Amino acid sequence: SAMDSPPEGYRRNVGICLLNSSNKIFAASRLDIPDAWQMPQGGIDESEDPRNAAIRELREETGVTSADIIAEAPYWLTYDFPPEVREKLNKQWGSNWKGQAQKWL
Repeated sequence: SAMDSPPEGYRRNVGICLLNSSNKIFAASRLDIPDAWQMPQGGIDESEDPRNAAIRELREETGVTSADIIAEAPYWLTYDFPPEVREKLNKQWGSNWKGQAQKWL
């Protein structure tokens, strides 16, 4: 169904809302954009499911190795890249993505 898979032309991606036992949410400052903050996120590999991708990305981006998934967005959230970002990222990735489709966990 459309809820199970993202629309064509969008890079599959996961976003992670990490919270601790005090319900504090983790966000990190970006190294490449001054004064910008972001939750952990990243691409889903070809045969990877979103849950496994979220665990992998969380480990790669934060070093966190012990976390439980307590909820998952029931659908994909999509956004289009601005033209200049699309051109830059598609050169970098060797692709032609319109934007990203994210599954948040």
